[in-house]
Amino acid sequence: MASNLNISQQKGSDVFYDVCCSVCEEDGIHNEGLFHCKICLKTYCNECVKMHKKLLKDHAVSSKSDGESWYVANKVDDTIELCEEHTTERLTMFCEDHEQLLCHLCLLLKHRQCSKVFTLAEQAKSNSQRIPLVQVTKGIEKSQKRLKDMVDRGKNNIKSLKASYEQICEEILDERRQINENLDRLQQNTIRELESIHERLNNSIKDDTKRCLDCISKLKIYGAKLKDNILPERTFITLRKCIDQTAAADLLLKRMIKNDGTDIKFQPNRELIQCHADCTDLGKIIIGDPQHNVDPNKIVSIEDKSEYNVRTATDKSVCAITGICTTSNGDLVIADWNNTCVKLLNQAYKVIDQVQLPTTPWSMCSISSFEMAVTVSKSIADALNGIHLLRVDDGKIIRKQVLKMNHVCYGIAHVDAEVFVTSGNALYEYTMDGRLVKKLYEDRTALFQVEGVGVSPDGKRIYVADNNDGMLRTLTRDGTVTATFQYPAFKNGWITANIHVAATGQAFVFGNKSISQVDTVGKTILNTISVVRPSSVYFNEETRKLIVGCWSHNNINEFKTKTVPTF
Repeated sequence: MASNLNISQQKGSDVFYDVCCSVCEEDGIHNEGLFHCKICLKTYCNECVKMHKKLLKDHAVSSKSDGESWYVANKVDDTIELCEEHTTERLTMFCEDHEQLLCHLCLLLKHRQCSKVFTLAEQAKSNSQRIPLVQVTKGIEKSQKRLKDMVDRGKNNIKSLKASYEQICEEILDERRQINENLDRLQQNTIRELESIHERLNNSIKDDTKRCLDCISKLKIYGAKLKDNILPERTFITLRKCIDQTAAADLLLKRMIKNDGTDIKFQPNRELIQCHADCTDLGKIIIGDPQHNVDPNKIVSIEDKSEYNVRTATDKSVCAITGICTTSNGDLVIADWNNTCVKLLNQAYKVIDQVQLPTTPWSMCSISSFEMAVTVSKSIADALNGIHLLRVDDGKIIRKQVLKMNHVCYGIAHVDAEVFVTSGNALYEYTMDGRLVKKLYEDRTALFQVEGVGVSPDGKRIYVADNNDGMLRTLTRDGTVTATFQYPAFKNGWITANIHVAATGQAFVFGNKSISQVDTVGKTILNTISVVRPSSVYFNEETRKLIVGCWSHNNINEFKTKTVPTF
């Protein structure tokens, strides 16, 4: 018995007992209760009862080996015959209609209309052959085993939950560190600008002061010379210089008076303050719900399709939607290539605002909940090439900033505090203030070899699409190509940033006639959706909707989807 007890203590709850040792159970150990103290009203195992007898010698202790005199037998006998609903009433009947044990209150309140109600004595006689004891015993053992397995799973889940909790705490700290780094960068940029302006104004005041002193000195000298008796020619020269110097002094005084009292002030970035004020957290904590945590390699299957007209009265051409983003409140922002503009759509797909761009928009990506970036370029490098940063505020599109680029800009993707931009032949990595980090990838074998770009949600994989050869390349963050996948359906006759990676990790590449869902490795087609001349794709992870824009088409397509596992 001692060895069995030791095993039980080591394994915790590997064995189930009718009655457990009260002392061991307080420590989370399940040992069999073999002794009972009628004064303490506790049960003890072989080891714990020794300590109890030593400390409390006058307490009467009964043993399980005493048989019917032990309290457990009487307790079980007493409680097993009581109704679970009416806990003070004894069970006396059985209802075959509902297969339920009854006390007299059960019969009066719920079973008066039942036709097959028998006393327990009658039921015991007729039931002895119908439910074999062996079968019930096996069922009990099976249920106990399943429950034990679930207890073990619960323990493992607690460990896993703790690990995920600690990991998320680290991720929250990392998020805070990134925010702090960005705020440090903004502070440094603002202080640099302050120092530059202060130095410029300070030098300007010093220069003006020096000019004033020079004018005073010259006018003093000229004035003194006019009082001397000198030749007429020298008098005329002095007089002329006095007039010129006085005119120069007047101009200097006018300019200095205009700038007199020049001061510098600080105007806070209200958008930044409001953005922080609008946020309620650093990120969402999501429980392991399959509806929210979508396996990126599950197939996105189409269930239904709707179309919505997004052409406005001011549009001069048929629409061509080359970029799609969504805000956190469910509004859509789309880039219209043919009409060189960006439009804001409400949740009913009605255009509620529209802003013009200097030239054609090629692609769009989300920067934050209400901010997005759109690439704007002609097909050749010129002064209009750049990334336009926009913000949606109170139903309006606000122009924030333009990052000028010295190359054509087609595809764009964002992760962390950096953006990835394609030029047709190369992939570049930039900071959010437009500074080049490095050129990650280049292919100059032909035009338009590097157009579409997407980044996995964790930022570890970059996908680059090649329209000419129908090629998808998967890169690491340092630009190393880890996979190359050629597929005829990827070919596109139009210059198109033809890839979208959703926040769920789902990757979509589109060609002339279809949209292909690709696995995260970038080597397998999971599903193909037939669409004529798609020009942009966006997968909304909240609504489970796939939004598709097309070349020369006024309608935007909404596909309702479901995900199915891959086998």
